[in-house]
Amino acid sequence: MSEIGQKLRDARIDKGYTLDDLQQITKIQKRYLIAIEEGNFEALPGDFYVRAFVKQYADTVGLDSEQLLNEFNDTIPQPQPQEYIEPTEDENKANTRTRTRNHDNGFARFSRYLPTIIIVAVVVVIVGVIYAFAIGNRDRNKSVIQESSSMTVSSESSSKASSQSSSSSSQAASSSAKKASSAKKSTTKPKMTVTSETTTSAAFTYSNAPTNNTLVLHASDTKTAWVAVTAGGTQIWQGTLQSAPQSITIPSGTTSFTIQTGNAENTKAKINGKNFNLDPNNVGGFVKTITVTMTTAAASSGAAASSSQATTQTSN
Repeated sequence: MSEIGQKLRDARIDKGYTLDDLQQITKIQKRYLIAIEEGNFEALPGDFYVRAFVKQYADTVGLDSEQLLNEFNDTIPQPQPQEYIEPTEDENKANTRTRTRNHDNGFARFSRYLPTIIIVAVVVVIVGVIYAFAIGNRDRNKSVIQESSSMTVSSESSSKASSQSSSSSSQAASSSAKKASSAKKSTTKPKMTVTSETTTSAAFTYSNAPTNNTLVLHASDTKTAWVAVTAGGTQIWQGTLQSAPQSITIPSGTTSFTIQTGNAENTKAKINGKNFNLDPNNVGGFVKTITVTMTTAAASSGAAASSSQATTQTSN
């Protein structure tokens, strides 16, 4: 280990720094710090970095870097300035002649192509003017055709308006009756519809639900699943499901209920004998809360009838 390296190492140890600490503070790679302490300056990127790294090392461990560099000036490599060779007079003259000749050749080439450039520019301008006139004439002709078409369509529309207005009231009444009939048919069967779903929750709408509803739960195969069922803010059942079905009666008048499960992938459900998929979009998730909003068939029929009546009154 060199004398300057030993001095730097001793100062580092007195400060209580490890090489890793010094690397973190100075941002100098650890292998370069080791090379400095060992006096192996050839391992550093260059002579300039030797003095720069030694100075930063010394300042960090509390030494006077300028005094240290002066003390070991003969030991630390000196960056060598690049040698500059003054060109001779003949070389200066040759370079001047070369620049002049290149300038003359460039001007001669430009002069030779100048007539061609002018002709091409004139042709481009003429073509552009002709194209502009052609586009203007086409737009004017199109405007005239559109105006004549608008006048024809306007006259035909006015003649049809009187005949169509006489039949509009009867058509409105017929349409209202069809809508009422269609609404009545659509409310005959219960339907479960998913409204939103994530890995932790899902929301369903159970439309046209009957008055009495039964929910059946069980775990798939030999696995188990903890489940709690809440209706109207009151927990009506909770426990660990096995493969055997667990029947749960939803209280009459319930407008919504929730199913909380700790193993959604293995929880199977039926409502009123119909399979109820707790993960219809296959988003996955184990711990999950399923909320079911219920609307009865009577409520749906009443809403459809009110809508039909309002439509009929508006048509009249």
